[in-house]
Order: sequence, then C-alpha cells, then structure tokens
Amino acid sequence: MNRIYLLDLARGIAAISVAIFHYKIFYSYNISSEKYVLENQPFYGYIKLVYQSGWIAVQFFFLLSGFIFFKLYLHKIYKKKINFYNFLILRISRLYPLHLVTLILVLLIYLALDSYDFINPIRGDLKHFIYNLFLIQEWGISSFPSFNVPSWSISVEILMYIIFFYIALKQNIFFYTILVIIISIILFFKFKFIGYGGYCFFVGGLSFMVTDKLKLSNQIKIMFFCLIIFLSIMFLINFNISSIANKIISLTIFFPSIINLLYLINNRYPQLGGKVSILGDISYSIYLIHFPIILIILFLLNILDLRINFDKSAVFLTYLNITFLISFCSYKFLEIPLKGILRNKYLKNDI
Repeated sequence: MNRIYLLDLARGIAAISVAIFHYKIFYSYNISSEKYVLENQPFYGYIKLVYQSGWIAVQFFFLLSGFIFFKLYLHKIYKKKINFYNFLILRISRLYPLHLVTLILVLLIYLALDSYDFINPIRGDLKHFIYNLFLIQEWGISSFPSFNVPSWSISVEILMYIIFFYIALKQNIFFYTILVIIISIILFFKFKFIGYGGYCFFVGGLSFMVTDKLKLSNQIKIMFFCLIIFLSIMFLINFNISSIANKIISLTIFFPSIINLLYLINNRYPQLGGKVSILGDISYSIYLIHFPIILIILFLLNILDLRINFDKSAVFLTYLNITFLISFCSYKFLEIPLKGILRNKYLKNDI
C-alpha cells in the first residue's frame, strides 16, 4: 500500500505541537531567568493555540491511529490474514524499543536529580517502573503519572490495539465500534486516559468506515469534508460554547474531518507531501524524546547553576532543533534497525 503522506505530515505536526506545549516546563524548575508568562512565549502570536491547547494533539494521535488501523488491518483481521501474535509483534517492534530506551534514560535522570538534591519533576517508584516497563501504566492501575510521562498514550494505544483486534473479528463491526465508543465515554469519568484513548481511536476508525461506505466520488467527498471543516471552525469561533463542547466538536467532527480530507486528497494526489515524509517518520521519536531532552537540559543547567531566558526565540529554536536532530538519529539508527531485528526474529509466517 502507498503511504498516506499527508497523514504522516499531520502526525509530525501533532508531535511538534506536544513538544511546544511542554516548553513551559522550562519555567518551573529554577532554570529560567524570566517568570512564565504565556503571552511572552516565543512566536506566541503565530502558535498561541499550540501553547494553549497543544495537549489535544495527543487525542489527534488516537484519532489518526484509529483511522489508519481500520484502513490497514480491519479487512485483514476479519479475513484471518493476520493473527493476533503477528499483529502484536508488528506493533510492539515499532513502539517498544524507543519506549524502553527513553524509560531507562528518564530513570537515570531521576536518580541523578535525586542524588544532587535538585527539584525533581519526575515521579516514580519500583512499582510504577514495572508498570512502565510492561507499558500498562495507564490501564487503570497507576497512582500517578510517572517516568517518561508522554508514554501514557503509548500504554493506552497498546490497549486499544488489543480491543481493536478482537472487535475486528466480529461481523457487525459498526455496532461493536459504536459500543466501544459509548463504553469509553462512561470510562472517561473513572479512567480519563482510557476514556480519551478509546473514544478517539474508535471515532477515528468509525469515520474511516463511514467515508469508505459513502457511494460518492472522491471529489464530492473532498468538497463535503471541506464544508464540514468550515462549518466546524465557524461554530467554534462564533458561538459562546463551553470548553467541553469545544472538545466534543473537535474530537468528534473537526479532527476526524481533517483526517478524512487529507486522506482523500492523497488518494487524488498520491505523491503530495512525499518530500516532507521524514516529519512523519520521526514523529514518534519527537513525541517520546522531547521530554527526556527537557529533563537533561534541566539537570545540566542546575549542575552549572545557570539561568536562561526561555522567552528568547533562539533558545526555543535551539530546543526544537536539538529535538529534531536527536529524533532523526533515533529513528535512523535505533528504531528502524531494532524494528527489523525484532520482526525478523519473532514474526511467524504461519498465519
């Protein structure tokens, strides 16, 4: 199957948004020469929505994953062209190596910060390390966010993969998808992250199925989603609605429509976005690595007893460039080789 380059690009932008959203951490641990003022953040006038609401990019990840997994695997699983074992190996071989490396790295930083008696932004203990090690830390068993905190979404994602596989075997996939969405809404009030993950992953999948079943030309579908996106923006901008309503509209209508629109545009122009596909390639690296980078900078500045003006654009761009460079190296020299090794060793042909 040809890559959907525009969705790769969207994933990359979402990962960068999370990295920018977490930039404010630099102001919290006695390493900034300036106090945190939201409006003073670098390039605030251009990316203020990212500074204010960049967290929602994680929910966008779930929506995107659901869309892609329903497209790539739904038919294969139902027709038993791939079994559960191989399905998990494919996913774990992609996600786990970098997760393990960043988990160990953050553990070392945690121990170093403790030994120097610095303010420690990392929370953890042996129990939560084990949870993180097995990527089950957000399956409703943790007492607090721990170690490489962004990995919470990877934990939930793994759980969604398992649920997805077993409902993909069912004949009435629409019914079971909607059922999981309803259950996720209920779970949200007790297990917030599982609720978010389940709702978004399966709404993303449902949106793919609806689009796929529409008996309309690609061009008409593109026009339809352009209209939906336009109306969503007008509604969000012009109506005095609560933040909860904003989230519901964004996660149920606005973001799924953007994902579908990008998918349909790439169907019409398959090579569009190919030249920037690297951004999608390193998006997972950016997402998991940016937090350890923040922690390392925090540790080094404390060791050197330095204060930096994080309001400066040059400091902000340096942070992003370091993140991009390390993420690229991680993708090329760590993730891809280890993924190949694990798949060659553990994938079975007898599906």
